[in-house]
Amino acid sequence: MKNIKKFLVILSSILALSACAQKNFIEQGSPLNNEKVSKIVEGSSTESQILSIFGEPTTKKILNNNETQWTYQYTKKSSTSHMLIGETQYNILEGKLDIIISKGVVTWFNYDENQKQKKW
Repeated sequence: MKNIKKFLVILSSILALSACAQKNFIEQGSPLNNEKVSKIVEGSSTESQILSIFGEPTTKKILNNNETQWTYQYTKKSSTSHMLIGETQYNILEGKLDIIISKGVVTWFNYDENQKQKKW
């Protein structure tokens, strides 16, 4: 009988600890999505329009005297971790927008979006 009580106490403790879950949320950069990106028009959109839609870019790189490349990166991760078994699920959304601006006007852009999910 004494062993059964010990077993039940240990089993109850394990079950209680395994039920403890922590939700995590990380967001970096300016949110990007296809709706915002669709507002960009090559040869027409201006620097000020891009700034009003997306804010300041993550990086600016001078390509030559006339062209600058602006890069926007965005990462959003939500996950659930359990005390005993670790991370059990996550959703990651990553976006990268590259824009080339010449003389204050967008001449080229490219948007890539990647979504990853894991569930146990």
